Amino acid sequence: AWRLVSGCSIVVGMHPDQAAGSMIDLAIQMGKPFACLPCCVYSKEFNRRKLPDGRQVKSVADLIAFLKAKDPMIRSSHLDFEGKNEVLWWKP
Repeated sequence: AWRLVSGCSIVVGMHPDQAAGSMIDLAIQMGKPFACLPCCVYSKEFNRRKLPDGRQVKSVADLIAFLKAKDPMIRSSHLDFEGKNEVLWWKP
């Protein structure tokens, strides 16, 4: 993945399911801007995800808070369509 992403100018995940956290981690480590529209939480598969207050990540709102806590420069915006439409983005 490192070699593939190194040639990219941005990392984008549109409903990346289980890959949301990993794609954000990779983009930040590589200094690549990213846009991620997280959707499904998978709280049973990722039962070690914890919010700053120690609670387990169980909802989409929790997942967004968890992902935003990865870096203080991660921002969010709402896209103009129905459904899960909060996009997280970061620009180094």
